[in-house]
Amino acid sequence: MRGWMVRLALMGWACMACEAAVAAPSAGTAVPGWPVLEHHVTDTLGRDITYYLSIPQGPPRPLAIIVQGSGCAALFHDTDGRKSTRFFALGAALKDGRFTVLAVDKPHAGLAEGAKGAGAKGAGAEGCDARFNQDFTAERWLTALQAALADARAQSGVDAARTLAFGHSEGAVMAALLAGRDPTITDVAAFGAGGPTPLFDIIAFAYLGGGWAHVGRDGLDGLADQVRAINADPDNATTFVWGHPYRRWSSFLRVSATEELRRSKARVYLAGGTEDQATPLLSLELTAATLLADGRDITLRRIPGADHSLAVTPGSTAETGAEYARAFAWFWKTDPLRPEGKGP
Repeated sequence: MRGWMVRLALMGWACMACEAAVAAPSAGTAVPGWPVLEHHVTDTLGRDITYYLSIPQGPPRPLAIIVQGSGCAALFHDTDGRKSTRFFALGAALKDGRFTVLAVDKPHAGLAEGAKGAGAKGAGAEGCDARFNQDFTAERWLTALQAALADARAQSGVDAARTLAFGHSEGAVMAALLAGRDPTITDVAAFGAGGPTPLFDIIAFAYLGGGWAHVGRDGLDGLADQVRAINADPDNATTFVWGHPYRRWSSFLRVSATEELRRSKARVYLAGGTEDQATPLLSLELTAATLLADGRDITLRRIPGADHSLAVTPGSTAETGAEYARAFAWFWKTDPLRPEGKGP
């Protein structure tokens, strides 16, 4: 979530995921103040991938991989001698406590020294370390997620029979992509996931009004020129537009959350706000309508008056958390072994 600093107490892409990891499962290192262990695995690109897995409690539990949104912030950082995170969904998932939680650091996560601006606030990539912007694409991020997921499934406390891919904004797009490339993902919960491509989101806002790219109907020809410029220089990691380098956009503009969810075998839960200015609800409607016509198990929650954070009241983490809780309950209550949604 953009700009949020959250401290929560302990209270309460092309290869198959199983082939993605090339190292044996790691033992894990405690993260002070958090009920997770830090693990490392080498992915098929040779990168050291850091991921966090909740500490086993009782019998093996279904796995939920919680994918963060845009930006380069590391999942955990030190603040006043304590470990804290801006990743609200991670804390919400850990607080739920009914499933094993997995979260993965983006490779080269972190800001350039002295960086300010969007990257420093956790959204966008301006101010991010140059290594991050050179590395980060949807395909390479997918490879890291697959490696961590494969390694996590080999750890104790994980019931690999059911896996939820959960994400918000960019994280929702990646959850869809992960499910589309991994048939063992059984459930997807995606918030503000978009539809055919992020480009469609921009075009939809041109007609609806608003939107983060600030493109109106009279700007659609210019938008097409901008996309052509991105495609003409797809590996450029230093020229930015809409808060991210060309390299990222040349990748993510080709990702269709709609088609990846169609490709998947998963049940799907989508949610978005009617006042979302980052992803038009119309995009989620298109995805839901496509899946419904395919005969898929699809739930779409439309939240009247809510923005991209799923909240009606600006900045209300409680409202966002309540929407996440709905999705966690949806995942749990549909488990045929636990029809009442009760944890082990």
